[in-house]
Amino acid sequence: MNLQILHSAAMDLAERAMIERARGDTKAARNSLKEAFEQEERAAWLAVNGGAPEPTRSILLKSAAHLAIDVDELRRAEQLIGSALAGEPPEELAQELRALFEDVGFHRHLDRHGVELQNNDVQLVLVGHAISPGMADSDEFVDRISTMQRLLHRTSESDQGAEYRERGDPKIPLRLFVSVPRVASFAVSLRVASEKDQGEFEFAESSEVLHRLLDRLEMFDREEFDALHQAIPGQQYFDNFIELASRFAPDGDRVRMVGLTTAKGNTERRLQMKRTPHRDNRSAVFVPSREPQKFYGRVFFINTKDEDNPVIKLITDDASEFRLKAEDDLLQHAVLCAAKRTRVAVTGIQTSRTVLQVDEFQPARRRKAAKKRGRTERR
Repeated sequence: MNLQILHSAAMDLAERAMIERARGDTKAARNSLKEAFEQEERAAWLAVNGGAPEPTRSILLKSAAHLAIDVDELRRAEQLIGSALAGEPPEELAQELRALFEDVGFHRHLDRHGVELQNNDVQLVLVGHAISPGMADSDEFVDRISTMQRLLHRTSESDQGAEYRERGDPKIPLRLFVSVPRVASFAVSLRVASEKDQGEFEFAESSEVLHRLLDRLEMFDREEFDALHQAIPGQQYFDNFIELASRFAPDGDRVRMVGLTTAKGNTERRLQMKRTPHRDNRSAVFVPSREPQKFYGRVFFINTKDEDNPVIKLITDDASEFRLKAEDDLLQHAVLCAAKRTRVAVTGIQTSRTVLQVDEFQPARRRKAAKKRGRTERR
């Protein structure tokens, strides 16, 4: 079959998967995505075997590798990326391929690889320029372990109604035990325990603190600050959580990704933190707007492993970025706009620094005057 026909079919299937996922039909979306990968992989290898020129060759291999990760075909993703880097991709594309290879490693390292996690265990994975297989910059590692312990203490104190302390020892002591790093990655297991009077350790209660903390870190990563504030109603505890979670989150360079894997009974849970905290998150808490605004830009669909929470983003004309929340029909409209790369006017309420609750989508003409770009209009 012709390379272009295969590639077009793959993109159509990927678009269908976006729409199915936005509708909540995750099974159909997985099937469409799997079929899209098979078509794009065939197109990529046709390009390689047919001697397609750069950058076409590497672009198709990179696209197929992205889809391979989405359908958990990690070994095939490695082969596609390796073939692309073995060619002569432009340097910018080569950097994207190296970052994609790190993503494959990140997904691999979230697997437990035979390590049995207890209810009060969490596997921590770090990926970035300061991390190499089995090694990590001590500042990056030690700071995140220390921050994790502080988050656990604050979570426990907040949930038990303890008065907020500015300094001093934790009112409810928790101990954090660290395993040796895993082979071929920087992944360690952390075990949480409550310290009892006679030096014994209680593991059952500490597991509940750990799982509540992961719930809140996930809200932070998704910028669901209203829900987070409901979970942490005390303002001092809430502000402190934002500060500590920002320290724990990736910085986008030295640590690009932070992964956490836990087990509760027979259920495994994974949290992949890729969000780079905003600089002002450390010093101020965002106050949601209650007044609708209109933003101009383009909509993009971001592939994510969490099929129940599709990520649809608006990038405005002044390069601001917002994640869009909306009813199903509006999300389907957004997915179509993303597929067609249509310029849109989005009206909605800004509920966090980078989240818009959408009320309306409208097509927007391309603006001629550069000075008008990125402005917002109050409705």
